[in-house]
This record gives sequence, structure tokens and C-alpha cells, in this order.
Amino acid sequence: MKRVLPLAATLLLLASFARADFVRTDTTIGWEQDGDIIWQFSFDPDAGKPFFHPLRVPGGPSLTKLRPDDHVWHYGLWFSWKYINEANYWEQSRETGRSEGRTVWGTPHIRTFPDGGAEITLDLDYVHPTGRVDLTETRFIIVSAVATDGSYTIDWSSTFTAGREGAYLDRTPLPDEPNGVLWGGYAGLGMRLGHGPDPVQMVNLQGPMTDWVDNRIRPRTGALGVTVYPNIPDSGSLAVLAGDANMPGDGDDPWYCINGQPSRFWCSAVLVPKPLQLAPGEVWPLRYRLQMRKQAWTTADLSEAVEAWEN
Repeated sequence: MKRVLPLAATLLLLASFARADFVRTDTTIGWEQDGDIIWQFSFDPDAGKPFFHPLRVPGGPSLTKLRPDDHVWHYGLWFSWKYINEANYWEQSRETGRSEGRTVWGTPHIRTFPDGGAEITLDLDYVHPTGRVDLTETRFIIVSAVATDGSYTIDWSSTFTAGREGAYLDRTPLPDEPNGVLWGGYAGLGMRLGHGPDPVQMVNLQGPMTDWVDNRIRPRTGALGVTVYPNIPDSGSLAVLAGDANMPGDGDDPWYCINGQPSRFWCSAVLVPKPLQLAPGEVWPLRYRLQMRKQAWTTADLSEAVEAWEN
């Protein structure tokens, strides 16, 4: 007599054969698990920037939003300067999809590992409208395997070298500066957060972030914890940690965060203290760790994560 498995046992057996593997195209690499893309890095040379989207924990919604209508130059998790030698690299024309200053890159070198980890090395040029390369970057990204509890990390290191004319890195003026505006200061590593009905929850190494003004806040801290969908249990929360050497002589990293509707966003705004002039050939390294997990981050958890990373 043919044996028929109970429905629960059948589902469990099918789950054991669920896909968990890399997915690759000519312009993307990602990790798929149980039918969901957990993370994906896109490096299409015809896109405005290289970026991560989606980013999620297993079973959860995407924590990132790609090119929303209000800011089509927001690319999930991505890096962009605002001005280099007075050319704008951030905003793109809605008609052409191009910025005044062009960010150009080649094919990345990608290594993958049997446990699901990956290493990505990418060289980028920041090209002035005159065709002159004013800044180069070597970007090295390590994505860890997804642990059994759904957590994983992205270690991001960028080394910038100024071109022969030097590189003057600038941003939109801050509200308290001449010609300043409410939204001034952004430039650097940023993340457009997924849209949801509730305000996101953010904490840093000093405690919960509650002093929002017009849905904006500019803390100085070494780490942020962000819960994108606070009323959905285990939907995913991320910590972003800033390297000690990012701001030599300027203390903790500055951040620019928005907690509005639909715009929910954070940026490690390293130029908030002041614009930066790099001499020809001068090098500036930046280093970050992003750590995804199902549970919301607390200030104590952030402190432990920073200590573990630094050690």
C-alpha cells in the first residue's frame, strides 16, 4: 500500500529542499533563500550607481526602496558624493538618467564561498563634465553568510584618491550656513528605507533618537540602529557602524536622517562638519559595517556590536 505523508510532514520535506544559493546575472549577484532574494548587489554600467537592493532578513520585507518617484536617484543602499569640484554627482536628470558628474566603474571582481559569503572588489572613477577624472575609488565589500537566525553582515571599505587637480568635496549648505536649507548636508553612504505606514525607529550609541525637527535629525554617533517596520515582529532591523578613522580629528561620525512619509532615509554625512579639500594624490579611506537581524536593535546591542567589530 502506498504511504501518504501528512500535509505537515510534506511541507517540512519540501522546505528542506528549498533553494539557498547564489543568483547571478551579467550585472547582479545576490543570495536567494527559501524563494526570496535576501541581498542583491547591482553593478549595471548603464545605471546611475552601483547599489544593494533588496536587503532583507529571511521571511521579511525589503528594508530598502529602489528609485522611488520622489527621488529617483535613491538606489537602495548606495554611495554617492554630492559635489566634486563643483560638479553634481548626486541628482540625476529624470529624462536622461545621468548626473552632471559621472560615476563610472568596470566589471567587479567577485569571489563566492560555499557557505554563502561573498567578496566584491570594484574600481570607480568620478568623472568631471570636462572628462577629467577628479577622484578614484577602490571599493571592497564582504558579505557574510546568512546565519541560522537570519543575521548577516556587509563590511564596506572605500579608499578614495584625488586626481591631478585635487578633489574639493562639498554638499548642500546646512540650515545654519549661508544659503543653507533644511535638507542640507547629505553626501556619502546612504540608504533609502522601505515604505511603511509607521515611522521608523532609530537608536544610536547615546539612546533612542527622538529629537526630530521637521522629520529630520543630525546626530553625531558611531552607530545607528534602524527598525523599518516597527509594528511587524521580526521584520528586520539593521545596524550601521562607522569606522574610527572615518572622521580623523572630528570625533563621532555625523549623520543625516529623515523619518517622513514617504521619505525614510539615513546617510553617513561625512561632510557635515565642513567641505573637504583633497590635494592631488591624497587618500581618504572610509569604512562601515552593516549588520542585519530580525530583532530591533537597542543601544546596548549597538555598543556590543561596535566593540565586537573593533576587536
